[in-house]
Order: sequence, then C-alpha cells, then structure tokens
Amino acid sequence: MKIAAIDIGTNSIHMVVVEVNPDHGLSVIDRQKTMVRLGQGLFGTMRLSERAFADGLDVLRRYVKLAESRGVDEILAVATSATREAENGTELLDATFRETGILPRVISGTEEARLIFLAVRHALDLQKERTLVFDIGGGSVELSLGTQTAVFMNESLRLGVQRLLDHRGTSAALGRRELYELQGYVHGAAAEVMSQAHKLGFDRVVGTSGTIRTLGEAAHLANGAPPWRSLNAQTARRRDIRELTRRLVELDPAKRAKVEGIGEGRADTIHLGGVLLSELLEMAEVEELTLCDASLREGVIWDFLERHGRAPTTHAPIPDPRRRSIVELARKYERDDPREQHIARLALELFDQTVEMHGFGAYERELLEFSALVHGVGRQIGYADRHRHSRYIVRNATLRGFTDEEIDLLGLLVFYHRQERPKNSHDRLSHLTCEQQRLVKVLSGTLRLAVALDRGHSQLVKRLRCYVFPDRVDVVIDGPGDLELELLAARDKLEPLARALKRELSIERAAPYTAGEAIRG
Repeated sequence: MKIAAIDIGTNSIHMVVVEVNPDHGLSVIDRQKTMVRLGQGLFGTMRLSERAFADGLDVLRRYVKLAESRGVDEILAVATSATREAENGTELLDATFRETGILPRVISGTEEARLIFLAVRHALDLQKERTLVFDIGGGSVELSLGTQTAVFMNESLRLGVQRLLDHRGTSAALGRRELYELQGYVHGAAAEVMSQAHKLGFDRVVGTSGTIRTLGEAAHLANGAPPWRSLNAQTARRRDIRELTRRLVELDPAKRAKVEGIGEGRADTIHLGGVLLSELLEMAEVEELTLCDASLREGVIWDFLERHGRAPTTHAPIPDPRRRSIVELARKYERDDPREQHIARLALELFDQTVEMHGFGAYERELLEFSALVHGVGRQIGYADRHRHSRYIVRNATLRGFTDEEIDLLGLLVFYHRQERPKNSHDRLSHLTCEQQRLVKVLSGTLRLAVALDRGHSQLVKRLRCYVFPDRVDVVIDGPGDLELELLAARDKLEPLARALKRELSIERAAPYTAGEAIRG
C-alpha cells in the first residue's frame, strides 16, 4: 500500500510518499519540499497574498500529479496555521479540490500537536520516558508530552517564526533591546504551557520541524564537527544553540545565509526561530535537545493507518523504531530468516556468559544483536566481499532512531565479523575512542564466533555454555548431529575474541548425555 501525505504549512508545503511495509513500518519513496511562504504578510492582513495563493495552488497541483505517478492508493492533505487563519483560506482549499480532486483537511493547533507526537513516537524509541516535543512552524509552536504508549498534553501557541517576522516588520539584525523584548514575549506566551509540562514531568526534550532541525545541525557544525549522515536521534546542546542564536541575531539576512547549515531559504526567520527555541529550552531546564526528522506529514499517515486499520498484518507490529528499522533492512535484503535469528541468539549467549570479562551492558548487547540480524545483508551485492557490502548498506540505509555514531559502530561490527580482525592501526578505527575500539573488538569477535557456529546453515547448535577461568574460557556446545563442521569453523574463529577478552578460548562438543538431560550452568 502506498500513501502520500501533503502538509500545507505556513512556511513550506511538504509531501512524503511512503510504502507501508508488512510489519507496519514505512519506506519512503519520495520527499518534496517547496518554501511557498503562504504566511508571508498574512498576520498583518489576515489574507493569503495573490502571490502566495497562486504559488501554493501550483505546488499542490504538481504534488498531486507526482503522487499519482507514484501509484499511490491514498493522498492525504492537511492545512495548518496560515490556511486556518486566513480569510481566504477556504478559497485555496476549494481551488485545490476543483483542480486536483483533493480536499485538504484544516486541522487545529492541538490536533497538529497530536499528529506530530504520533510521528515522533514512531521515529524514536521513547520507551517509558516522558518526552516533551517542540515543533516550531511558521504560524505556531506545537508542544506535546507523552511516552511510547500514552499522551498527556497537546498544546499550540501562536509563536511561529513567520508570525514573529510579520509582527516585527523586518528581518534585519536584532538590537539588544529588541532581543530582550522578544525573549520576554516568548517567555510570557509559553509560561502557562511550560508550567503544565513541568507539573506533568518529562525526562527529555525532542525537537522536530525544519526550523529546529536547521538550528540543531548548524549548532553542531559551528563546533567544527563533521555533518551528520542522518539527523534523526542526534542531540544538540542548549548552550551551542544559544551561542548560534547570539551570532544569528547580530547578522543581516545575507550574512545569515552564509552561516554553515542555514542557507538562503531560512535566512529571514532563522534568528527568530533561534530565540524561540533557546527560550523554550531554557524554560524546559534541559541541557540538550534530541532531533527528530519525522513531523506532521508522517503523523498524518500513522493516524490514517490507525483509524482505518489499513496496515497489513502479515507480521506483528514492532513498536521500537530502532528494532523495526533493523528488521526492515534485513527484509529488504532477504536476510530476515531463521539463521540470522539463530546467530543473534548464540551471540547474545556468548555476550551474557562473558560479561564479567568485558563489562558491557544493555546498550552494547543491543548493538551486538542488531549487528547479528543484518550482518549478511551484503550477500545480495556480492558473496566474496559481503562484509564490505554489508557495512556500506548499514552506513547508507535510513535506520530510524540511531545516531551517526551508532550507525558507524554497527557498520564496523558487520565488517569485522569475517576476514581481518580489528586493529588499532586501521584507519576505520582511528576516529574511535579507546573504549569504542574495545567495543568493536569484543562484539565483532563475539559475532564472528556466533556466525561460525552455524557454518552449515542448519542451526544445529542448540545449547551453549561458557566456563570461565582466570586464564581461559571453555566453550561447550551441544545439539543434534556430530557438529564437526561447526566445531572446525568455530576453532578457526576463536583468536579475535580471545585477544579482545585477554583469555585463551577453547571449544568442545558436550559429553554424551541421556535423553532429557541438557547442559546446565
């Protein structure tokens, strides 16, 4: 099933075209964004200008035509602040219906907040953490608060960047007094909602929307850091955003456009967005902001699927976005089969039974499991260099909920699961900390051994036990058949893990046992 969602915003009109996967995940087929600026001048006249009306209608015609060429089953369109408040907003909707057959749905600010939170919940693994979400648009700011399974607050404030620009009347630099007054205005407008958020309690803050993502990435780049491959789940520090904002408010639009990560499209309003975001983060009393690349349009799709029950049910839904991304990647490259699950189980058993030596915890354990599930995706490109192809695929796939650092580590784990063992002298590892290098050595060695234990691709090793001694670890395996192939392969792959754990490793078949008896320990 293919769905297109169009978000008619105050700054931009966005469209995303997705295919719904069997496990309820979404694969993006196309993304479009046009900065129409429907709201330019609106908040003074309360009417869409002739230019904005014509440009908006032209973009909507083009988007609908593109969506239809993609063979979509549904086109969903929503309109937000500009269309909602403009006296001639209904005229734009009517014209859109006449020329495209699509009638956009005008949604309230609180409904917009709800849909945005729905998108975030599917893009990030919130678990039980209470999460406060900010979305800064052209005409409004949406705030929502909830967990992976519940929502406690949806609010909308008339504090959008285009609204502030219209109120101010110029995109020129802000003087000290103007900055102070704007900060006070934002603080006063958001005080009641932020007080409510603090009473409900929250563990972290997530920011979505183009303005916030632009500020987060620009603050990251301002520190001399390399660009993110994937923005989703990355974090930006409040102090860096504050420092960037101080710089932006002192510049004219032409100079703002030259700031790395900003560009001409947002140069006239990004300084106002910086003041908005900085004040909200200060009121939230948090030191960092998690960025999310999902927003209203993805929320519209998830809402449609939930309300209409249109999602396929071949597989049970996977609520964790990180795990869902890994499973989707494995399915895409036809590696979602019992062997990968078996190897992951063996790898985790090795990890759990050697924990007193490596000292890693739940975070590293999950990375190991994920790497086991996708270690073979490169086979579809070429068998001989499958570990290299697997790393390339992992590094370039859209894995939701993972930071660039985690994607890099996953890529290294699948790369080092065969052939050469990781060494500090390798260029691939030179950018890692000492602890990260140790992580790669231990986990890739564990994965390498787990893969070898299924050398015959038959999942014959049913039981595994590690006996830990001061100077060595004895691994004992058992299962049906003679397991000779598995033993030979495993003995050939022991050295990398032995070096990483600083122990001698041996592997043997369990002694014969009577029916119903198993290895215990």
